[in-house]
Parts: sequence; C-alpha cells; structure tokens
Amino acid sequence: MTFSPIFSGTGVAGYDFLARTRVTQQALLAQSAEVLRETEGFAEDIKNVQSAEQLVEDRQLLKVALGAFGLLDDLENKAFIQKVLESDMSDSDSFANRLTDTRYQALAQAFDFAGQGTPTLSQSGDVDEVLAQLGALETPDELLANSRLLRATLQRFGLEDDASNTFFLQKVLESDVTDPNSFASRLSNPAYAELAETFDFAEKSKLQDSFYGFAAEFGEAIGALETAEDLLANEDLLTASLKMFELERDADRTGFLTSILNSDLSDPASYANQLDDPRYAAFSEAFGFGEPVLLDDEGVEIDQGPSKAQEFVDLINERDTVIKTPTDFFNDPALMLATFNFFDLPQGSDAVPFAGRILESDPDSPTSLVNVFPDTRYKVFFNAFDFETAQSERSYSAEFINGVVDNYLDNQFEVRVGEGDTSMRLALSLDRDLNDVVSNGLSNDSRWFAVMGSSTLREVFQTTLNFPSSFATLDIDQQLRDFKERSESVLGTSDLSDLTTPDAIDDLRQRYLLQSSLVNSGVSSSQNIVLSLISR
Repeated sequence: MTFSPIFSGTGVAGYDFLARTRVTQQALLAQSAEVLRETEGFAEDIKNVQSAEQLVEDRQLLKVALGAFGLLDDLENKAFIQKVLESDMSDSDSFANRLTDTRYQALAQAFDFAGQGTPTLSQSGDVDEVLAQLGALETPDELLANSRLLRATLQRFGLEDDASNTFFLQKVLESDVTDPNSFASRLSNPAYAELAETFDFAEKSKLQDSFYGFAAEFGEAIGALETAEDLLANEDLLTASLKMFELERDADRTGFLTSILNSDLSDPASYANQLDDPRYAAFSEAFGFGEPVLLDDEGVEIDQGPSKAQEFVDLINERDTVIKTPTDFFNDPALMLATFNFFDLPQGSDAVPFAGRILESDPDSPTSLVNVFPDTRYKVFFNAFDFETAQSERSYSAEFINGVVDNYLDNQFEVRVGEGDTSMRLALSLDRDLNDVVSNGLSNDSRWFAVMGSSTLREVFQTTLNFPSSFATLDIDQQLRDFKERSESVLGTSDLSDLTTPDAIDDLRQRYLLQSSLVNSGVSSSQNIVLSLISR
C-alpha cells in the first residue's frame, strides 16, 4: 500500500500538526512495502560496494544514498554523482568542493571513496557532541578514567549497566572489530562492536606503534639529542626508537646500546658493523652519534646537517594527511627517500619497485616476500606502516547504514509531504538544511552563497524576505547584499549562525509559512507587505 501523509490544515497550524505526528506517520512510511524493500535492500547490498562506480551502477542503492542527502533529483545523473563521490574532500579544488550545494560535499564526505576511510555520517545532538569531543582520546584508559564521559558514552549505546565493569569494557574498547574473532565482535549485542568501532582504539594503537607514533613521540625533541647518552637517558624516546627497529628486547642492555650508538659506521671494524643483524647498524646510523667529527682547513668543525632520524621525523610531522596506501608513500619522494635512509635500506635502480613488492606483501602468509626475505631491515620497514586496513575490503558499520536509512526516511517523508504541500516540506527540512550550511565552517558570505545555491533554502529565504521570483536573475553579488540587508531588517540579523537557535528557527519557519500562505492565497503585493508587517 502506498503511504500518503495526513494533513490537518495549512500554514503554521498545519505544520504544528505534522510536527506532532511526524514520528508516527514516518513509522508507517518505513513499514510501507516499497520503502521497506528499499531500506532493507540497502542495508544488505551496500556491504558489497567497494567503489563509487559500483554504487552509481546500482539504481536501488543509489536511490537510498541520494535520498538520504536530499539529492534524489540527481538519480539519473550517474556520471555527475560518480565525480562527486570520487572527490577528495581534503582537496579544496576537488569536484564536490567546488559545488555550491553543500549536500554534495556531505555525500562525498560520508562515503569517502577518495580517502578510502571508514564511511561515516556527521553526528549531531547533545550526546553526539560529547562523543565528538571524545574523539581526541587515544587509549581506553583515558575514557575509563573519566566517569562522566564514560557514562555519556555508554548512554549513547544503551550500555549504561556496564559502567562499573571496567575490565570488560577495556577488552571491548581494545577490540579490532575488523577481526570477526575479536572480543567485541564475538559478543551477541552488536552495540559493543559499535562502541569499539566508534573510538577505534585498536587502530590508534596501531598508529602509535607505526612511524606516526615514533614521530609524535620525538616531535621537536629530536633536535636536542646530541649524544648516545641523551637518547639512553630518555626512556620514552629510547623505547620508541627500539620499537621502530623491533629491538625492544635490548632495552635494558645499556652498555650494548651505547656501543652500537657510538659506532663509526664508516669503519667496517666498528662494533655495530660486526653484528650479524643489520638492524643494529641501521639503528646507529639513524642517529649518527658515532659519526667522526670533520674539520675544515681552518680546524673548524663542519656541520653535517640533521641526522637521518631528524629528517625522517620532520617530514612525517609536516604531512597534513595520513599515508594509507603504498601509493601514498611512493607519491611523496622526499619522505620515501628519508624513510629508506632511516632504515638504511639498500638503494639502487630497483630500490623503489622492490620496496613496493615488500609493502604489498601479505604479512599473514609465511611464504610472502616480507616474511622470507633474509634482510631484517625490510621487515621493520614494512611493520612501520599500517597498510593492513587500507588493503582490506571496504566496510560499512551498522551505525553508518542505519544513519543513511534514517536520513532516507526523513527525506522521503518530506518528499511525500511536498507532493501535497511544498511549503510544508520546506518548513520540515528547514532546521536540518540551515544547520548543514552553518556547520560547514565557512564565512558568513560563503554561507549566504550556499543558501542561494540550495533550492530549498533559497525558496525559504526568498519567500520570507518577500523577494520576487525574478530576484534570482540579478547579479549574484547584488543578491548577496540584498539578502543580508533584508535579513537584517526583517529577521534582526544577517549572520546565518544567529538563525540556527531553536527560537530563531521557529520564528523563521513561521514567517516563511505566513508569507507562503499570502502568496498562495493571491494577496496583492501591497497587501502582502502590510500583512507581513502586522504579523511581526
């Protein structure tokens, strides 16, 4: 049976009825045969989508995906949508970022095909804002130590009863949910896996053990290390250094490490060069404490520049984005060369292709190149990265899938309402659409341009501020000035962020519904102005 929304009047009274009954009516929509088939199909089939091309080629999946962002009008425009979905949102010049309609950016950001990250919907609401703040936490211990934040978090997932079971929660939060055998993945309640996935402490732990953790640990401190004794005296830095070369077992062998770090590697007979494991020489050369002092003709010491370790750390910390794939690594020649130098990898004409073969090896296969090649430096080079996630299949969390479905239902309800009363549809979506524009972090003028680029918001503001339909044909900069001036006069502010408070949204919505009713009733322009002034 086809769902049709129930109306009770028009204007403000009609909107109030729809707002009160929306939950009930939308639940009926969700259970209608057509919509139920679409949402259940999306929840099942999206799990197999690995690329933007696959998504746009599946009409039913694309319908739900676009519908969730209010973009159903683009359902037939597959080439355009594929370009949107493949946009790199970290690049301000990417296709989606050049579009004025922020819904396209939200779509590309959510699926993140370009970045190949985990598909994620932006969150809102009081509890979700708390969770966003928790994103800065690095370990489960930091969360478990803060009872207030822990309670807010558990409430979000309906797990309040576990607040005192810290040992259990520790195991949940440490779980890698990409592994079906991890602790949280094996629990019957999927909320535990969703909790672990939200914070992704397992992935953060991997990054901490990778060269990112090494670079973060050293930071600017690496420039102050002048002798082997300086490094050995700092337990944290020493531990991070030994981890990079997988030599942690030697942490307590101070004399041994001193001899290695002070080795002159230009001398084949030096201590580090006499050891069978080439990682020790690489460890020594990374810091260069044993390099002989060179003097110029006047007996002044020659500055030999930063150590290999410092060049390595500086280049990592200068990067704006995380290296997720071997291609990312090889596309940064400076970092690639510094990494080769840091691990003292043999260099030559085949150095890059061989390193590529190493990085593409399967660490779980005992016969893969990284596991059988005898030079141990390549194994630590491989382990310094974290490409396992990037190589694995794209995954969609239950939270993401449910969020898309919920958004689709929201938009579908508004579409059905709009079939009976367009002004009601725009009134229902106003809060969400305006907040989406204001939350994009742009300047106020840029937000106004986004309003002008949005068919729904333009209609609301153009009607509310009593501009004629021909207004859209004016020069865009003139429109901006007129919108801001009329908004200041009618709404009391031209700053769009001021209009997102609950009271301001309600006022804007009521003004729009009144003006829309006046226009639809055929009231003359002069009467329209008088009535709008009386209503203020």
